[in-house]
Amino acid sequence: MRVRPVRDGAMGWGAGGQRPELGELPRARPPRAAWADRLLAELGGAVDATILCAAAVVVERALIPTAADLAELRASSEPLLDPALHAAPRRFFAFLDEPAPAPRVETRTVRAIAGGRVLERRLRSAYRPYVGAEPKRPSGPVLLEHWMHERGRARATALLLHGFGMGRPRLDAAALLAPRWFEAGLDVALLVLPHHGARTPVEARLSGQAFAVPHVARLAEAVREAIHDVALSARWLREASDAPVGLLGLSLGGYLTALAAGLLDDLAFAVPMAAPVCMGDLAWRFFRRTKHARAEGALTAFELRRSFRVHSPLAHPLRIARERALVVAGRGDRVVPASHAIALARHWGGIPVHWFAGSHLAPFGRAGVADAVTAHLRRLDVL
Repeated sequence: MRVRPVRDGAMGWGAGGQRPELGELPRARPPRAAWADRLLAELGGAVDATILCAAAVVVERALIPTAADLAELRASSEPLLDPALHAAPRRFFAFLDEPAPAPRVETRTVRAIAGGRVLERRLRSAYRPYVGAEPKRPSGPVLLEHWMHERGRARATALLLHGFGMGRPRLDAAALLAPRWFEAGLDVALLVLPHHGARTPVEARLSGQAFAVPHVARLAEAVREAIHDVALSARWLREASDAPVGLLGLSLGGYLTALAAGLLDDLAFAVPMAAPVCMGDLAWRFFRRTKHARAEGALTAFELRRSFRVHSPLAHPLRIARERALVVAGRGDRVVPASHAIALARHWGGIPVHWFAGSHLAPFGRAGVADAVTAHLRRLDVL
């Protein structure tokens, strides 16, 4: 199966390919559903709301900057507000347009599974931070758990991207329905994102904490490194298997999936699930709940959207054929509201959204999600 590239400006952009500003996301609701789905959405939303209330305390203590730190937070956004960067946000990911040597790969067998085996891949990374970014640790190897059929038996590989705070392949595999995709005939590769799982810095208290640091430039750097790792992994998997590679991501992984679909033109498919599309909007929704939002010098909602704009999926045109993309979202999601999925679907030219009955943290309707994604991949002749 050949993947047809789509170039910049091909879809979802105004005349002349102008890059839009990120305003407020549309105040829209999912289409009306059957009463049983509405009930599950209400139940899932209540679960989300309850856990969000508890999480808000942890977030304020561990991630939200104090009033004394607000000046540094504001200063950290300045490099990403460069008008030239806003006019051409792909420049932030310029490494994608540079020649990339084949990585050195270390492999070990982890276990046998029905129909194949599971391998651990460690891809040596030559990643270089963005000018001005100073990560606290050198870039280590890119980690993949690779579920393989016998060589030549899989028609494509699904590269799976986990959510925030995850990064343990055994748990990620369940959340991302890896057994379903493998049984359907796809090879599967579970990527450990930067600052997560085995890549968590020793000073971090939890997986992903260093990714969501309240520092605009460092968070952008984490996103940038993650996109590097996605591109490196997809390229290596494609060359190693001589078969197409597509992306399926959940939550933070969904954000990166949607962003990658606006940066890479050789993906066989892109399926962001429960994905935010504007980190500034998400940050504001947490920040406004805290006492720091009223402090002098605090960033406004507009300023947060502009600060995170360079890596928002809404700032980049879809580079794969529109029919290869599918958005999946929860009707009752209170962590990532429906406005994010609707904005992404509109930005991508009005593509379909599969609405499942549950929420971000209570994903009722997972069987329906698996069926919808399977049908999507069959239409693409991937399965």
